[in-house]
Amino acid sequence: MARAGGRQRSVDRSRPDEENDSFVRALARGLSVLALFDIEHPDWGLNDICARTGMSKTTAYRMVRTLEAADFLVYDSQRERYHLGKAMIPGAYLTMSYIGFARVVHPFLERLSEDTGETIELTVSGPGGAVVVDQVASSNPFRLNLPIGRIQNLASTSAFRMHMAYLSGADQRKMLGGSQVARTPNTVTDPGEIIERLAAERAEGLAYDLEEQDLGVCAVSAPVLEHDGTVRAVLTLVAPAERFGPKDRKRKSEAVRAAAARLTEYLSSGVVGG
Repeated sequence: MARAGGRQRSVDRSRPDEENDSFVRALARGLSVLALFDIEHPDWGLNDICARTGMSKTTAYRMVRTLEAADFLVYDSQRERYHLGKAMIPGAYLTMSYIGFARVVHPFLERLSEDTGETIELTVSGPGGAVVVDQVASSNPFRLNLPIGRIQNLASTSAFRMHMAYLSGADQRKMLGGSQVARTPNTVTDPGEIIERLAAERAEGLAYDLEEQDLGVCAVSAPVLEHDGTVRAVLTLVAPAERFGPKDRKRKSEAVRAAAARLTEYLSSGVVGG
């Protein structure tokens, strides 16, 4: 389970259409700059943008100045950093309306949190990974700092693996690329082993993070499915390791599985738009 500030960010993604005549490289570069900004990285300096995108300083400067002129970025001269501008606001609201079903299914998260006493999250698939779109915090005194809007893109997170488990083998290999970052001594890093694990997790309908992303923190995820068997969203329970021993793990995992099944049935009834 990715925690605030606990993930690596990369925009070195495979682009199969680069050789296509319809691919606009300059536009793709500009979009790669915008893709850097998220809840954990709200602003960037020019040198950091160059390092993350692989652009030369001259090219990156031209990109950010163009985006600034169009109000997609704003430059803070005192801090020498860029943040998103007002031109991004309408698109942000449109995106939230597209995944607005999160508001409708929020009671499912509340009920699961009440039944288990733990933090519950809802993620949907995005271009950079699994995006946390809703959350109900644990009522226990010890709770984790897990901001909504963060992106999970490491195989050490149970939610991201649950999303990946329903992809084709080719897409899984593409997303994994080389060996994964070892976040803790428990992290599985070999791509082949991870792919085998994804098959087992899809068959079981549950994916676990047993202190793989952060020591002392565990999680279990279950898929919310579309009528065609694809993943619409993933429900995840996050708990400290001391509240996730064998007995608690079994009880809480079954609660997550049951909640995901109820939510799948609810959404398939057609009462919620996509």
